[in-house]
Amino acid sequence: MIDHIDPNFRFEMQGEIVKSSDPILIRHVQTSVFLGADENSKYKNDFGSENEVFCYNHSTLNKSQNLYMENVGRLSSDVPSKFQEDRNVFFIQHATDASYGRALEDL
Repeated sequence: MIDHIDPNFRFEMQGEIVKSSDPILIRHVQTSVFLGADENSKYKNDFGSENEVFCYNHSTLNKSQNLYMENVGRLSSDVPSKFQEDRNVFFIQHATDASYGRALEDL
């Protein structure tokens, strides 16, 4: 599931269109844990150097105001409400030109 990076807007933004330039969080639905990537864990493969992706919430340690936001209808209990660090933030990118629109075997 794709979530907004600001916990104050996660509930309102569910089901909305995601632009390729917007920072997003990708949440594993069954465990409700966000995907993360660390710059220290790089692996080389056929496509170059890539980071390992894993499930871990790199969230802030401060408490969130869940009960107030639930009371005023801006949040439900199944939406995570803490800010996530940069290791959990992803961007959807498009290919730089149409020549990348080929089968992987052709690349």
